[in-house]
Parts: sequence; C-alpha cells; structure tokens
Amino acid sequence: MSNANGRVDVQAGDVRKGIVTGLRDFGVFVDLGEVEGIIDLLEVSWRRDVDASQLLCVGQEVFVLVLGTETSHGPVRLSLRALVPDPLVQIAREMMGTTVSARVSQTTPIGVFVEVSDGIHGLLLSQGSKEAVPSLRVGDRVDVQVDGVNLQKRQMSLSLVNAHPRED
Repeated sequence: MSNANGRVDVQAGDVRKGIVTGLRDFGVFVDLGEVEGIIDLLEVSWRRDVDASQLLCVGQEVFVLVLGTETSHGPVRLSLRALVPDPLVQIAREMMGTTVSARVSQTTPIGVFVEVSDGIHGLLLSQGSKEAVPSLRVGDRVDVQVDGVNLQKRQMSLSLVNAHPRED
C-alpha cells in the first residue's frame, strides 16, 4: 500500500502476507509486494535449535508481523514467531508445579539441559553436588518438576524428581 506521496505505507504492528525470496545464515528475506523485509533468525521460531531452511522455502507464502520500518537503512524488520503462541507461556500456564518427563539434551559442568517440551530446554542445576544431578548422559530420561518460569529471561527453574539413565 502506498500513501498519497507514493511512499510505502508499512507500519510497525502491521500483519502482512509475503513470499519468501531468500534464506541466508542471518535471516530470511520476504517480499511484501511493495517493499522487501527481513526476518532475523531469532524471529523465525521460538525454538533456538532450528534452521530456517527446516521451516521455510523460497516461494513459500507467509504471514509476518512488521517489527520496524527503518527502510532508509535496510529492509523492513519482520517476525514470524510473534504470530504464534509462546510455548514458554504455555508451560507457565499448564505445567507450573507439575512433574514432567524430559530428555537430557546437553551436559555441562554446572548441570544438565533437559528438553521439557518440543524445542524448549531448561537447566537442571547440579547445585554443587553430583548427587543433585546423578551421572546423566544425553538421551537419558528424567522426571523434573517445573518450579518457576521467567518469561523476560526466558528461563525455567527445574528440580529433579527421578532419573532414568539408559542401560548400555
């Protein structure tokens, strides 16, 4: 859409339909018809471990939220993830205080990361003792309690209920 001066009338907060024109390691280019926009990789999905090419392809039609319109310094900034529910909010609403089965996705010196929901990981701290987090390996199943969720920091507080190490 253009205004009376012939300038593109795209505003932050608009939801627009566009076509994916390019996939790069830093983002996804989208043709909105009257202007081109870019979706930063962090705005493609709530999942941090997903490659944009796993979700999108050139020529695909998408609906995006316009985040910013600084067109003189580059393309319009867009978001795909802003139009889908935040899974961490769902965890806060539905899983707070409950015990859930999770899979160990990474081990670190301070604890283990576990996948609580599809693509949503939380850190199970060792709390200074190997007994707090037994010798777990990637792929092991654990039962954890969701003790808290901080939406601003995008973090979950978890506590170990039961561990199910794999047998070799």
